Order: sequence, then structure tokens, then C-alpha cells
Amino acid sequence: MQISQEDLNLESISNGSVQQLHTALFIDFDNIYLNLLDQDKQAAEKFATEPGLWLDWLEQQLPLDYRSMGFSGRRILIRRCYMNPNSFARFRPHFIRSACEVIDCPPLTARGKTSTDIHLVMDALESLSHQTYFHEFIIFSGDADFTPLLINLRKHARYSVVMPVGLASPAYKASCDYIINTNTFIETVLGVGVEEEEWVVKEENVQADKALLKKMAEQLHKSAMVASIPGNDLPSIYKQFAEFKQSNHWLGFYSLKALTEAIVNLNDDLVIVEDEDSWLVTRKVFANWVYSEDKSKTTPLGARPQELRTRIAEFIRNLVADSPTPIVLSALAHGVQKKFTDPSLTNNYLGAMTFKNLLQQLDLGFLKVSNGAPGYIYDPNRHHLPVNGQVEAPVVPPEPSDKFLAEYPEIAKLAKKIHKLTDMPYLTPQHYGLMFREIAREVNERGYQMTQTSRTVRDRCIERGAPIARSHVNFVLTGLNYVGHDLSSEDSQIPEVLGRMMLENTVNLCRAAQFELSDSEKKMVETWLTSKIEKK
Repeated sequence: MQISQEDLNLESISNGSVQQLHTALFIDFDNIYLNLLDQDKQAAEKFATEPGLWLDWLEQQLPLDYRSMGFSGRRILIRRCYMNPNSFARFRPHFIRSACEVIDCPPLTARGKTSTDIHLVMDALESLSHQTYFHEFIIFSGDADFTPLLINLRKHARYSVVMPVGLASPAYKASCDYIINTNTFIETVLGVGVEEEEWVVKEENVQADKALLKKMAEQLHKSAMVASIPGNDLPSIYKQFAEFKQSNHWLGFYSLKALTEAIVNLNDDLVIVEDEDSWLVTRKVFANWVYSEDKSKTTPLGARPQELRTRIAEFIRNLVADSPTPIVLSALAHGVQKKFTDPSLTNNYLGAMTFKNLLQQLDLGFLKVSNGAPGYIYDPNRHHLPVNGQVEAPVVPPEPSDKFLAEYPEIAKLAKKIHKLTDMPYLTPQHYGLMFREIAREVNERGYQMTQTSRTVRDRCIERGAPIARSHVNFVLTGLNYVGHDLSSEDSQIPEVLGRMMLENTVNLCRAAQFELSDSEKKMVETWLTSKIEKK
């Protein structure tokens, strides 16, 4: 019987003999460069003139955990870049020096349409039968026309990674195994930094003595013992202190983040964790094991339940071993779900139905679980439970499971449908109103630069208690660009105009998703996006 090359590769993976993940990279240069140019000119130039920088990152730092086990590294064996030589010939030498094959794709029509799409697809499909078995295909493009290609790669049991810049269709993103975050690529990989909004905190301006900040740190720590605290929940904790409510400019620190940094610095068990989307306060042990990519690697997609249980048990043992105190079960459950994103864990705890039942199925060694509320997991040789077996209730009361649905039931149902079809952020009318006001304020004050604007708007919304992530702001900024609204113009930005332009973009997105809104539904979308723009 003849054994195929694919069978040999799969067998070698299962035996642990494969050390390198063989990768083919295909770059739609025009698509990435032009979209980056809309966001950040410096990032676009760095992408085009220093490809070696991000090629090294792809090989050495792009995560491997979401794929099959057995790979210790990545080798990009095919590097093909497709570009329009009429417009971008000046960038060709940079890619050639980085060992890329540059395929010229000049315009073939009067409208400037090139043959990049067909060339890229043909080359990728041809690579499926190459003598070298390619485990992974990386596509640098946000063009939804490549969706059938991604589906075809999945049929051949290959992994796919995409790097879209700007809006990408939900179908396109669902067809790949991993998406490279644009903010991460611009700031971490290309090294195009964002200038933080700096306020010089003068000692004479600070309206809080160290004793008050220590009390606030103690209260913050009590809340963090129960669960990590998103930035937008922090003001409700601080408002418990009369001095804070009576103060101006965040007790003289001029921003929520600066105040929180000062508070966190007074407690050795607290730390601020920030990713590309938002930031939160958590215990250091959770920062080390839950939010760090360096420790306790997650289980790859498609792992069997027993393998997942083994990984979770190892994670919990390491977490408890690193913790100076018992860990509240609710915080542990949140940490496990954050670290292991398998749907079967999120839905029913691998069939155990409750987190406590799942713990009983795990090999936790000598660790103990307390029965009294709120429940702890601890090492009896190192930890001592609170004398009364209790921990203070969370300072921040839990929000309704869906505040939007409770307040605007009809609009929320339509908004959720639109969100599922288009990725439109599922935010309340109040949150959209706040976002449009803050976008207009930031652009009018400091001009438009997408990476800077999105972070500043995100932080200002968080200061006002709104759970708005950076990805939400980016979605709106990109949508405004797609309908022709120029945020970089010298004209003053008006929140109401931004809302109307986003309404137009939403209708277009629904149409592209084959969901034609009726007149009454358009009215509801208008209410959703524009009814709360006026400042309260």
C-alpha cells in the first residue's frame, strides 16, 4: 500500500518528530499598504520598507498554541508578495532583500483592477500539492474574496492565519484559525508607538494623602480577590470615598489610569493588565498565569475533554502554588474560562454543569476546596482560610446579564442580529452617544491618527464607566472612513454627523450581509446609534 506524503507528515506529528511548522506566506501588498495608509502613514511605510522586521516576528513570536501539538517553531518556506509595479515598484527591493518572491500584478482594466487575487489563489492551491507539506498558510489581506480559499485550506486539514487591516467580513474571519490583531501588528510588531496623554502630576496638585490612597488600595484589593476589575468599573469603587467624590481631575492625577497606577503601587498583590483592547486591575498571580502568554499554555483547538481537564488541573495547581493566599472560586472560574476558551468549557464546564463539579473531576493533588460561601481553593500546607470562612461581597454590584435588552428590548434584538451578521459592536445607545462625542472631542483637540485616537477615546469612555473596548472604537473609525467621512480634514467634527455617517455604514454592512433592513428597522437603528448623542 502506498503511503501519501500527508499521512507521513501526520504520523510524524503524532510521534513528536516534527519540530518545525512549515508555513507558506502570501502577501496582498496593495490591500495591506493602502489600508494601513488610511490608519497610520508611519506604520504603512514601515510595513513596506522593513519587511524583515515583521517576518522575523511571524517566525519567532506569532503564537503556536492554537494549533496541533508537537511544533517547537515556525519556518516560513514560501514568501510571496503580490504588488502593483506601477504604483509600488519603489518597495520591491525591500521585499527582495527579505527573501520574498515579488510577483508583479499590474492593472488589467481601466479601473485599475489587478490580477493579485487570482495569482494568490492559484499559488496557494498549487502549494497544497507541493513536495513539502505546508501545515499553515498565512494570508496578509482583508479581502473577503479569499474566503473560499480559506475554506478550501480547511478541507485539506491545513491551518490558516489572516492579517486584515480595516473591516473584514465575519465570514472571512470565521473561515481562518487565527487573526493577527491590527493594533498589535502596528504597535508591537512595527514599533509605531502611541503617545500617551501625559499630565505632569505635581505633588501640590494631588488632592489625596498617602493614607487615603492606601485605603483605596485596600478596597480595590478586596474586590480583586473576588474577580478582576475592568477599568470602567473602577470609578464606582472609588466613589465610596467622599474625598474622591468631592475632588476634581481624578484627585489631581488627571486621568483614571494615572490615579489607578498610584493606588496599585501601594499594594504588592495588585497589578494593571492591558491588552490591545482594554485594561483591568487584577491580582499579580492572575496576571502571571491567566493574562500572560508565557506561562501555562492553553490547549489547542479540538482537544479532547480529558486532555483539556489535564491542562486545566495543571493550570490550577500552578496558580495556587504561586498564590500567597487562598483563591476565591468565582475568581478561579473566571480565570479558567479566560485562559481556556473552549466552547464546551464555557457552556457547561465539560459536562460537569458547575465549576465546583468540574473541580471534583480534576487531579488537583493535595489542594482542598472549602464548602462554605463564597468558596476557596487552597493549599492546606501554606494557606489559612479566613476565620469566619467568608470574604466580603464584591464592591461592584453585578450588572444585569444584558442591560441593553432590559432597557431597549426591541432595539436590542435587532442590534444583536446586526452584531452577529456584521460584527457591529453590541453597545447601548448611551455608549454609542458617548463614543461619538469623545471621537469628535479628541479629533477636534489633537487631530486624527487612528492608533492614537482609538486608544484615547477608549480610555476616556472607560473613565466614564462605559465598557467600550478599543476594537469597538476601531470599528467605528474604520466604518466612518468606508462611507467617505474624512476625520483628518480641517473641518470641525460634529458628534451628530458622526452618528448619521455610522448609520449609513451600518445599512451598507447589513446589505452586504444579505440582510436588507425595512423602513421600521432603519428607524430602530437610527434610534440605536443617534438618540443619545446629545450630552446629558
